[in-house]
Amino acid sequence: MTKSPVMIVSDDPGLVSDLSTLLKKNGYRVSATVSNGEDAVKRAASGHPAVVIIDLSIPGRLDGIATAEQIRTVNKSPVIFIVTSAAEADHAKAIHPGMSGVILKPFDERELVIALEYARYRQDSESRIRVSEDELKKHRAHLEAVIARRTAELKKTNAQLQRLLHFIELTERKLATDSLEIDLHTEHEIPMGIEEGVITADQDLRVVLINGAATQMLGWTEEDAIGMGIGRVFTSTEAQVAERLEASLQSMASSGTAGESLGNIPVQSGNGNGLVFVTYAEPIFDSDGGRVGVVLTFRNAAESRKKEYEALRTRKLESLNLMVRGVAHDFNNILSSVLANIQLAKMELPESGSGYGRLNRAEDSLLRAREVSEQLLSYSSGATPPGKTTDLAGLIRDTGVFSVRGTTVNCEYAIPADLWSVPLDEDLVRMLLNDLFLFLDSSLPPGGTIRVSAGNILVGTAKERLARPGDYVRITLQAQKLVIPSEAIGDIFKPGSSLAFALDLSVAESMVRKSGGVLDVRSGTESGTEILLHLPAHPAPPGTKPLRKAAPPVKKIKTGQKKILLMDDEEAILSATGEMLRFLGYEVEVASHGEAAIALFEKAAKAGVPFDAAILDITVPGGMGAQDTMPKLVALHPRVKGIISSGYSTNPMIVDFRSFGYSAVIVKPYGFKELNEALEAAFR
Repeated sequence: MTKSPVMIVSDDPGLVSDLSTLLKKNGYRVSATVSNGEDAVKRAASGHPAVVIIDLSIPGRLDGIATAEQIRTVNKSPVIFIVTSAAEADHAKAIHPGMSGVILKPFDERELVIALEYARYRQDSESRIRVSEDELKKHRAHLEAVIARRTAELKKTNAQLQRLLHFIELTERKLATDSLEIDLHTEHEIPMGIEEGVITADQDLRVVLINGAATQMLGWTEEDAIGMGIGRVFTSTEAQVAERLEASLQSMASSGTAGESLGNIPVQSGNGNGLVFVTYAEPIFDSDGGRVGVVLTFRNAAESRKKEYEALRTRKLESLNLMVRGVAHDFNNILSSVLANIQLAKMELPESGSGYGRLNRAEDSLLRAREVSEQLLSYSSGATPPGKTTDLAGLIRDTGVFSVRGTTVNCEYAIPADLWSVPLDEDLVRMLLNDLFLFLDSSLPPGGTIRVSAGNILVGTAKERLARPGDYVRITLQAQKLVIPSEAIGDIFKPGSSLAFALDLSVAESMVRKSGGVLDVRSGTESGTEILLHLPAHPAPPGTKPLRKAAPPVKKIKTGQKKILLMDDEEAILSATGEMLRFLGYEVEVASHGEAAIALFEKAAKAGVPFDAAILDITVPGGMGAQDTMPKLVALHPRVKGIISSGYSTNPMIVDFRSFGYSAVIVKPYGFKELNEALEAAFR
């Protein structure tokens, strides 16, 4: 299907030729090509192009900006500027803030298509605003007619007429607020909210105003609804509910009782459809406090429940993540004690003995458990530990398992372990994949299967025409039993799409596009539906993390009798780590919380034998942790070295420990090697 006509304004024949080719390729019709501003204004007045593309450097009496201003005055066509630099683009925006887009030379096909689609979207938004303004004028005319008719019929006094006029002002303001609730944002990915119906009635509960959303939901025309009793327009299918609604509205109109939520009301619309609305009513007063009517607002209860379900699901996920982090933290504390005791036990056995070998194997298993604990913390916090590369293959699997858990949908995976690293925030990738899995899960029939594959590719060929040349990781989600009509695929990426799918992909598509990637959906009767996700990647495979092996035998070191304070709320860690420190040649005292640590520091300072370093745990339930303790220790002994310890590898105090005043960091669980390295770093 041919899209909107486009006029090109440029004196560069090569540029005009390239633009014409790209426009025709993407379904646009070139209505005219002119080389100067004067001709462009004339052609725009007669041809009415949907979009005008202007080279900012055109010659003649009218430059590019002046030409654009005259074209906008003539027929309000959206204008896209072609510029040669970012500075020129900023200059154009400052002088002509009403422009619809800008593309830099040399431009590619995708940039041109994005600029054109944005220009059309902005034009549609402006058109909707103008329609709303016309609708407001129409409603005002109807209100004035209603006022005149009611005044003549009831022969109101001048004071009553003034109150009614004020009532009109209030209802107009309410209508303006509702009617202009359209998407005025320039970013098309922002979804629209739930539509809300509004009906205003006078003291006799006769409708004097009804907005467009209300007429659509209730099946009435505005002409039919005006003047009718509100109970006939908004009719409950249950007699008791209808009586309660009528009584509440009558009480508000006659005595001015406070507004209230009327809960979920089943309503029989004018076209025979039955719906349930979340309903709220409130009285309207004039400037003197007199009662002039009521306003009834309502929205679709099913849409409200969907929003509430999404909010509840988010809270449950947050609670689950918090629980997982707590379990992983406690697990790390246990592992730290076990690791320390294993390494201490190895020192008492000959290396050639069978007991030493068994402890080595136990230590290997424990170190693998440490990897699991780190993955739990990383997944629950949405952050990648410092110095680590995201395990994209594992992230895809974990997100798929988590997203479809509890449903009848199955996932099959074909993912290599050597996927290139993706320089994106891990939480963003997880959210993106979760949206895609949920989309397919909600669209597939019971028992459907999602086939997930991934690979490293170089794109930018004709087959992948929407992607820039470069290195990408391509993730494919295929659902064979799902077929989306070709004419409906484009609507998937539109904010607030009314398709019968559980959620749209507009936010996901925006996330991918902003990261430099591409999200595409393809559907056919044989292949089903495929979601193709291209994420920009580093060309080299991610560095393989070295396999952790049992630590070699530890030898005592000469420390010059340095004195260490160890603070941790776990008695087992105090015991095992304290013994490790003594074996390494340090003098050690332990404390279970910050208050005890401060008391030991004060005692040591008075005795003239202060501590050289303090190893402090971040989290101390019921007591002072590292954050509150360290400043007090520094006040007692400014030269003390602080070493911060925690089982949370992604905690900001661990990631950026120097900014918090610490000399080194040690993450649980740790053994002799990590403990010794942290102490050496602190004293270096």
